[in-house]
Amino acid sequence: MYERLSGLKVTDYEHPGEKVSMAALRKIPLLDLVVGKYMDMMIQFDLRAECVGSNFRITPQTNPRIYKLYQLALSRLDMPKEYPLYSTLGYDYNAFAAGAKDNFIVVHSSCISDYSDGEMLQLLGHEIGHIKSGHVLYHSIAHSLNSILASFGGLAQGAAVGLQYAIMDWSRKAEYTADRAGLIAAADFDSTISLTMKLLGQSDHIGYIDFSLDKVLKQVDDFEMETSDLIGKLLYANFTLTATHPWSILRIKQLYDWYQSGEYRAAVEKYNR
Repeated sequence: MYERLSGLKVTDYEHPGEKVSMAALRKIPLLDLVVGKYMDMMIQFDLRAECVGSNFRITPQTNPRIYKLYQLALSRLDMPKEYPLYSTLGYDYNAFAAGAKDNFIVVHSSCISDYSDGEMLQLLGHEIGHIKSGHVLYHSIAHSLNSILASFGGLAQGAAVGLQYAIMDWSRKAEYTADRAGLIAAADFDSTISLTMKLLGQSDHIGYIDFSLDKVLKQVDDFEMETSDLIGKLLYANFTLTATHPWSILRIKQLYDWYQSGEYRAAVEKYNR
């Protein structure tokens, strides 16, 4: 079991699709205008102030278990500092990293109550991975894109569709990178898979449904067959055009392939000596 992976770089685990998507995104002229507009909006509205006022700060005193896991995840991903961590009331399994300038992380209470230590490490590592990769600014823009574009009026409408497609495509690929960071933080493949299974509805209170990995991988095979032709690809593109996250079964398959390929082990073992 490793602690700090000193020198760990994003390029050690970055999903190749993210790099391609970001290169395409940066070629769109409207992007610079959108980034500028978003930063202006953030100057007028302090998101972190709202977070402090609405959520509960996790510290060694307020939640020793989660704070200890957070410190471990930060160390394993070789982060230079600690970012404020908060909990908020939320019945869905979710967490997010925010703050275009000063980053912070918010975790829903359902995760804190239901997740095992390994699953929490995966979740925290995923959000820390967004910060390490510099995803937070562009992810925030993706979530606010419609309101940002509306502020430009008709001027930006011609390029808006292309920008929307490009930034959402990047956002979904960036999730694969963050999932890999979560696996590095958890250092346990089973924990990373069980967390994603919860997004599919797995629960300790449901004992009669088989959520085994092989069943999910079979479902992925069926999905890939259904979307292999032109019509299937077009339907998939239409359904995911405005989605910031990839579908859960695809996230499991991406993590499984990365783990089985040996690239995960190679990424951590060169620093774990």
